[in-house]
Amino acid sequence: MTAEPVLLRERIGDILIATLNRPRKGNSINNELMASLGDLAGELHQQAGEPGAPRALILTGSGDRAFSAGADINNLVGLTKRNAVEQMRTGQIFFDMLEDAPQVVIAAINGVALGGGLELAMACDLRVASPNAKLGQPEITLANIPGWGGTQRLPRLIGEGRALELILTGEPVDAAEAHRLGLVNTVAENPLAAAVDLADRILTRSAYAVDRAKQAVYTGVRHGIGRGLEAEAALVGECSTSPEQRAAVQAFFDRKKTAPAGKEPR
Repeated sequence: MTAEPVLLRERIGDILIATLNRPRKGNSINNELMASLGDLAGELHQQAGEPGAPRALILTGSGDRAFSAGADINNLVGLTKRNAVEQMRTGQIFFDMLEDAPQVVIAAINGVALGGGLELAMACDLRVASPNAKLGQPEITLANIPGWGGTQRLPRLIGEGRALELILTGEPVDAAEAHRLGLVNTVAENPLAAAVDLADRILTRSAYAVDRAKQAVYTGVRHGIGRGLEAEAALVGECSTSPEQRAAVQAFFDRKKTAPAGKEPR
């Protein structure tokens, strides 16, 4: 009997839903699943702009208990220093690829997102969590630290003080607190449906502009406001000469011509 894939895929229109599929292991990320995530990230970059390619990706977990409980501990046993560094760099590179994808990437957090699971969710552009979700970086309880971007993305999202508290205590927060901190964008009873709705709203916007907006934000986050402002200006220049932007401006003026007196078009 053929084993089920560790990463399931489903298309809903322009949205690709990828489901971490190791429910008996809390959808923990082993080497096979990490490789599948890397393949997926690579495809997003290669297919961008092609006819029929997905314009949004939603990541979620199989079952109703876990988005991902983190790295599979079995893959961490007996690691040499060199092996550990290589394993962490591989995950960091793949998660960076997801973050840098031209498409909008949304995490539908349907349960616990711990350790590497939270690091994966933070590599997404947006996060929607179920009310029963728990989010945290418990690596310190195993005498280690986050290695797939947690020490960098968590402070970026919630500030250094609270990030250090979560990292140094290893204690998780519930969905309501995660929302208050800005770690998740919204809490919804059905996070996958809410993520699809959010993606649909973004898909009404220019795909070209969505990609450039992501580039501008992440350039500033990674390299500081000076580089970010330079990138922002350059990317506005790119958008200003795109057929989509010119069509949108013309449509605005066309609506303005036909709008009743005293009412501005939206």
